[in-house]
Amino acid sequence: MQDVDSPIEKFKLLIQQHNEHRIIFPRLLTWLDYTIEGAINWRTLILIGNLLWISVLWFFWKGFESKQIPVWMFIPIPYILLQPQYYDNVNWAISILQQSVIVFWFGLLCMLLTKKKISWAILVAVLATFTHGNGIFSFVIGIIFMSLDRDWKWVIRWICALVVVGVIYFWGFEKGQNADFQASLSDPLRLIMAFFAFFGALTLIKLHGTIYPVLCGGLFVLILGLHLVPKIILHFTGRAKLLFFDRLLLGNVLFLGITAALVSVSRSWSGIESITTARYQHYSPFVACWVYLVIVFALNGKSRGLFAIVTIVVALLFNGASYFIYNEEVVFRKNWLVAEAENWTNHAVFLNYAKSFNDNIREPYSEAVKRGVCKAEPNLLAFDDSKIKLDSSVRLSVSRRILEDRDAKSTIPRDYLTISNMEISGTTYLYLKSESEKGYWLPTHISRSSFWDLLAHRTLKKPGFFVELATENLRDGNYKIGVFNDGNLFWTIEKIQISR
Repeated sequence: MQDVDSPIEKFKLLIQQHNEHRIIFPRLLTWLDYTIEGAINWRTLILIGNLLWISVLWFFWKGFESKQIPVWMFIPIPYILLQPQYYDNVNWAISILQQSVIVFWFGLLCMLLTKKKISWAILVAVLATFTHGNGIFSFVIGIIFMSLDRDWKWVIRWICALVVVGVIYFWGFEKGQNADFQASLSDPLRLIMAFFAFFGALTLIKLHGTIYPVLCGGLFVLILGLHLVPKIILHFTGRAKLLFFDRLLLGNVLFLGITAALVSVSRSWSGIESITTARYQHYSPFVACWVYLVIVFALNGKSRGLFAIVTIVVALLFNGASYFIYNEEVVFRKNWLVAEAENWTNHAVFLNYAKSFNDNIREPYSEAVKRGVCKAEPNLLAFDDSKIKLDSSVRLSVSRRILEDRDAKSTIPRDYLTISNMEISGTTYLYLKSESEKGYWLPTHISRSSFWDLLAHRTLKKPGFFVELATENLRDGNYKIGVFNDGNLFWTIEKIQISR
């Protein structure tokens, strides 16, 4: 943007499509951070995104507060909502600023509509539209709320705003590379299962079959439906008005339903697993919190207190289990970034991304680093290769296999390399070096202990590690394999040959 003078050209760059999205708000946040700090600080963006996500608790609190029940019954909500099961939306800036922030915008939208602050709600709808692809449906929610109140003048205004924003949003719009509506609609049963799995993905903390999130999501939808549908009927027939909590809940349920439908119809072609990935999993605990509030409000007396106590225990166990299970993935992501900083500095490549991505990003990212827009932070793993010694006692298991990566347009066979060890403990990196070239660094996964080992032996991790990567980013050559563990780097006797 700073290289063009025309305001129109700047706006075109700002609104340029990103997959199915027009991400003006995340881009403006990034530009603001760049302006203030002099370079894009991804930590700052991650912090902002997570703070907005944490702020979602305020909407739950306002709904809870309206019922005037004991404050301690609110305790389960933060423990269910705030945990690392959805780790992509904890430490991946672009995912947080879209997937998590859009929940905040919709929560704020529903709050403003409930409190009849309609003009502000339209502004939030515009922000939501240009934060994430499903944001434009905030106008639909606004129209529904105005229709509930039979405020037809505002219905027309919302429709006009939707038309104007829609023209801007869909001008020159292209289908995203991972969206295939026709393939998703070709299997109605899979599509329906994907819709419900979207709401029930928190079961993946322990139950790994696809049927479990489907059943859990179906139960959540049933509970919310049994609560809302009779109240909506009573409202339309004039026998009762929708109260504050029910309006707030209705708006959020509409948002969740639209989001689940969009994700299912665009992604379910590749299987139920594509609906329950980490970047979508924050929606499931969000739904669970609303379900908890609906149930605790429906009960009274001792049954209400007993249910709240049981839920507090379950929420604490769920939160603790989530940290225990997913902490390794969060640590791996951090080590991944440390390793990739070295790989980019030495080879202008990111090993954990596809070759096509590297080909696309190499020139603009190199220019961004050169100009200081982005900062590379190498030398965290810098060693003198000539001083590395051999340790023949360390054995690695090395294997290769061909796996197919799919998007909505094609299937691409890729050669994957897997390296593992069952004995070494602690944080470990691998170092692949061919002849006189500088080496490549790889982070490794560490296996966590079972729950039984945690309780019986107080051990968090098992000995050993593994790593898997596509070889397409490695240059041809005969590679020695080094292991960096506990501050020591040594060669192993294993080698791998990369040739095409």
